[in-house]
Amino acid sequence: MAYLMVVDRGYRGSVEAQFFDALYGVLMLGDQLGGVEVVLRGNAVTAAVADEEPLPAFRVGSVDLPAPRQTVCALVAKGVPVHVDRPDLTAFGLDDGALIDGVTCSDTAMLAARWTDYDGVWFL
Repeated sequence: MAYLMVVDRGYRGSVEAQFFDALYGVLMLGDQLGGVEVVLRGNAVTAAVADEEPLPAFRVGSVDLPAPRQTVCALVAKGVPVHVDRPDLTAFGLDDGALIDGVTCSDTAMLAARWTDYDGVWFL
């Protein structure tokens, strides 16, 4: 069993949150919780859009804060299943081909039918 993490609001900012964004929190908590699966909905789907231009680092003092896209790439590299909501992706005029390799486009209404398969479902 694992935890399903649903992120439906885009990046709120590491500086404003004063520690990290929700996706980075998922990256850090995944191992501690024994596994996670991530669903991006709403404008959070844009964090999973591949981009050929690397994002510039955002530096506060001596700390580089990760961009949401970098965190999604790190989640995929760790083997964390990452889904984006197909209707929300379509609303941005995008399709599966725009996604980072390893991210799955899904109908999250169908994922809701599996909520009982998880140890918990968290909305971040």
